[in-house]
Amino acid sequence: MTLSPRSTLLPLSLLAPPSVDDPQPLVLYHGRCADGFGAALAAWRFYGGAVECIGLSHGQVSGLQDLPPLTGRQVYVLDFAFAPDLLAQIDAQAARLLLLDHHKSAAAQLAGFECRCGAVHFDMDKSGARLAWDYFFPDVPPPDLVRFVEDRDLWRWQHPETAGFVAALDMEPFDFDRWSAIADFDATQVQAFVARGQAMDEKFRHLAQDVARGARPLVFNGEAGLMVNAPGAFHSLVGELLSRESGSFALMWAVGSEGQVKVGLRSQRGYDCSPLAVSMGGGGHAQACGFRMDAARLPELLSGSFQAC
Repeated sequence: MTLSPRSTLLPLSLLAPPSVDDPQPLVLYHGRCADGFGAALAAWRFYGGAVECIGLSHGQVSGLQDLPPLTGRQVYVLDFAFAPDLLAQIDAQAARLLLLDHHKSAAAQLAGFECRCGAVHFDMDKSGARLAWDYFFPDVPPPDLVRFVEDRDLWRWQHPETAGFVAALDMEPFDFDRWSAIADFDATQVQAFVARGQAMDEKFRHLAQDVARGARPLVFNGEAGLMVNAPGAFHSLVGELLSRESGSFALMWAVGSEGQVKVGLRSQRGYDCSPLAVSMGGGGHAQACGFRMDAARLPELLSGSFQAC
């Protein structure tokens, strides 16, 4: 399937605008992710904190029983998506549903989906946080926080301040009050925040190089690449190093506290690693995606030859 950069029932500017009178607004967003939290922050600020925000990971929700009551509520799904059948169930109960996302695999899965009471909007040229801020505050330029989060999330690195800013941001808790304060930083405060992060970023890059040295060959679904054990915080940077070395993809894995294995996949432009993630029930971007699997399959992965079931 060929996807245009934008896929929606309506242009973002023509979607029904939010209202402070929306019934019991609920935000379901990509959890433990700066881009997802930045998207939720836009809704949180718009509603003055009077909104329920729940961060989710892929595979965490198997049905409506895993979500709070939806009947009659304004429901947002930000920087995240559900399978068509589950999204249809959410749509059937919500007073209104709006999904804003930018992940290629989700856009393909939801191609042609029509909401009963809202819209599904994809734009692969913007991050989830940027989409949300453009929707909730269409007449206000996004804050530096959103610009820098988007710059990293789309792996563009167009702003020289991005690396330092996001390094400092990664040390902050996912707290709406704190992130809202950072979003309001003036130029002097941003400069100090960037300087604080630059020293951390330099150390982080050295550590990433050390982690990358432990990589081993992997054949995944017949595709040759490299894999290494790495904490989630290192997946993007280590993946950048190893995908350059492999010429195809890099796979980073870590065992989470819940006993599942969290797997990140990264590649360079020209190699789409998202089919590998989709084959395991995951998804994401063409060059940055992932999935979760049961720890029982870890020995197979470590053998160097791995096949999705």
